[in-house]
Amino acid sequence: MDLENWRREINDLDQKLLELLNRRASVALKVGESKKASGLDVCDHTREHLVVERMCANNPGPLDDRAIVELYRAIIHESRRIQTLAARAGQVTKSANLDPKHAKARVAFQGEPGAFSEEAAITLLGEEITLVPRPTFDALFSSVEEGAADLILAPIENSLAGFVHASYDHLLDSKLQITGEVIIHISHCLIGCPGSKFEEITAVESHPVALEQCRRFFATNPQIRRVATEDTAGSVARILKQGDPTHAAIAGKRAAEKYGGEILREHLEDSSENYTRFLLLTPESTDPAGGDKLSMVIELPHQPGALHNSLEPFARREIDLLKIEGRPVKGRPWEYCFYLDLRGSADDTEVVAALAELRERRVEVRILGSYLSATVPAIKADEPAVEELL
Repeated sequence: MDLENWRREINDLDQKLLELLNRRASVALKVGESKKASGLDVCDHTREHLVVERMCANNPGPLDDRAIVELYRAIIHESRRIQTLAARAGQVTKSANLDPKHAKARVAFQGEPGAFSEEAAITLLGEEITLVPRPTFDALFSSVEEGAADLILAPIENSLAGFVHASYDHLLDSKLQITGEVIIHISHCLIGCPGSKFEEITAVESHPVALEQCRRFFATNPQIRRVATEDTAGSVARILKQGDPTHAAIAGKRAAEKYGGEILREHLEDSSENYTRFLLLTPESTDPAGGDKLSMVIELPHQPGALHNSLEPFARREIDLLKIEGRPVKGRPWEYCFYLDLRGSADDTEVVAALAELRERRVEVRILGSYLSATVPAIKADEPAVEELL
């Protein structure tokens, strides 16, 4: 067969896979109902381990066992997530892992009105919240202590630009706890003054992370100078106030609509798979029922094998490590702490046992929060199509 015939066969198989995965999810929901009726936890590591083992044993290839493990871990995670959401449907607000009192809370975010952080806050908590814009990360993380806000929504990582170190470092210095998360799709626009033309633009300003996500645009337009600022929406407000037709800003459509800017170009980001993850932070420790994600930070003794020894208890118990990020420890040159995201919750027996073992090994452990993991949103209909890879 030629290439087009192979592609048609793949399309047909993809459709069948989708139908089977949704049938499996429907059965998983029935399992969740039975667990709830019997008073059992959604998470059952023993059962999950047996499923993965069975599929590896029956694997005929060409996918190797590593691929099977990764695929079924993802399938099991999504089954657990929809079981949790279904069990709690109608009991809480729009975000299925949050306290109902958060629906009308004052929520601080970094940036000006129209920023992506504002969009994330509304996506997570709904339209009834009071939004509190803060100009800098310093101001953001002090907003609860100062009485300006009840909660904080802070960006923690982007799928293209990586970790937002300013958020992470402030989180470690604060006493705030992670109580939820949200992931939003990021699409950047070039926004100028009304009547301005793309050919006349000589300088573009935005947040450094946004500029980093648009490297291809700047590479193909070397005549345009990049200007780093505190936030995306604030950049739009500033260039419109200045009224210089040769200056533009990079931000989302929300900011253009908010300030009356003219969109000169859309979809400047290097990839359509551009997402930012935000953490909802509260001064009170929470452990929501059905939480399936745990964030923590560890500080290790300065000795050979310390990092290996700190991760081994999780690996031995087959606890999924979702993320690890090292950062310097303030005041102790060349020593590091590590931020970890785990699949599990603070009341998961395997996680509790692993944490206890870490402390026995003289590893300093600080739990940053236990919460329900967010889902990656679908790309909007007006986004450019992803190129076929097969």
